[in-house]
Amino acid sequence: MNSSVKKLTEAAILSSAFIIITMIALSTGLGYGLYLDFGVPIIFALIYFRCEFKYTLMCGISSVVLILFVLGNFAAAILVSQSFLLGLLCGYLILKSSEIFDDLYLGAIIGIIFMVLVDIYAKNIIGYSFMQEFQGYIDYVKNNPAILDRLENLLPFIKINLEVIYYLLIAIFPFGMVSCIYFLSIMCGKRLRILNENAKRKYFMMRSIRSYGNFMCIKKEYFYYGLGYIILVNLLRISNVNMTNVYLKTILTCLEYLSYYFIFRDTHILIGNYINIKYKKRSLNLLYFGVTIVSLFSIFRITFLVYVIVAVFMDKKFDLRKKQKYIVDIHTEKLISTYKI
Repeated sequence: MNSSVKKLTEAAILSSAFIIITMIALSTGLGYGLYLDFGVPIIFALIYFRCEFKYTLMCGISSVVLILFVLGNFAAAILVSQSFLLGLLCGYLILKSSEIFDDLYLGAIIGIIFMVLVDIYAKNIIGYSFMQEFQGYIDYVKNNPAILDRLENLLPFIKINLEVIYYLLIAIFPFGMVSCIYFLSIMCGKRLRILNENAKRKYFMMRSIRSYGNFMCIKKEYFYYGLGYIILVNLLRISNVNMTNVYLKTILTCLEYLSYYFIFRDTHILIGNYINIKYKKRSLNLLYFGVTIVSLFSIFRITFLVYVIVAVFMDKKFDLRKKQKYIVDIHTEKLISTYKI
C-alpha cells in the first residue's frame, strides 16, 4: 500500500475512534477535566507521530467539525480545538531535531498565544475565561488585606506585586500544560513504539533530567532572541507606549516573563556549574544558591542584569554551553546504546 494512502487510512481510523471516545466522554460528563485538558492533546500528538502533519491536521479539523455539528456543543468544540492545537504543537516539537528545553521554550511561547486567543472566543461564546478566573483570585486577595499582610510578614524580603502575579499565573498555565503534554506524549509514544530517532533521544534525555538537568540549556540563539525581546519590551515601557488592547498586552507581558524564566535559568546554571567545577565545594554551591534566591526576590532586575552579564562573559571565554551540551549528548548516547527501544 502506498505510504500516503496508509497514513490517510490510519488517520481516518484514529479520527473515528477519537470522535467516538470523545462523544461518550462528553455525553457522560467525564470528558470535562483531565480528558479534554490532557487526554485529547496526547491523542493528537500520538496521531502526529504516526501520520505526520497533513493527516493529523485533517483529522483534528474533521473531529472538531463533527463534535460541533453532531453534539451541538460549542464549549466542547472550542476546548477540543485548543487541545488539538497543543497536541499538534507538541507532536511537531518532539519529532524535530532539537533539545528538550528549546522545545519547551518554543512550545510555551506558542501555547500562550494559542490559549489567550482561544480564551477570547471562549469568553464570547460560553462565558468562561481562565484569564477572568485568575483575575478573580487577584481581586479576592485585594479585597482581603489580611492575606497580603500575612504574606508580607511571611516573606519580608519580597515585594508582592499583584499585577505581576496575575501575569505569572497566565504564563505558567500554558507553560505547565505544554510541558505535561510534551513529556506524557513521549512516554506514551515510547510505550506504543512509534517514536522516531529524535523522539527516542528526547525520551532518554527526559529520563536523565533528574541527574543531568543542570547541564541542559536553551540554544544560544534562543537565549539572545529572548534577551532581545525583554530589552525591546522594557524600552517600550520606558517610552510610555501604552497597549490599549488587553489581550495583546497580556500576550506580550506573559512572553516577557517566560523569557525571563528561561534566560535566568540558563545564567544560573552556567555560573553554578562553573563554580562547582572550579572549586568543588558543596558549601560554596549552597551559598551561591541562597544568595541567588534572596537577591532574585528582593532586587530582581539588578540580579537579572548582573547574572546575564557574568554568564555571557563566562560562556564566551570558556564555551560553557557547548561543553554542557557535550556532557548531555555523551550520556544520552550511552543510554541509547544500552537500552534499545
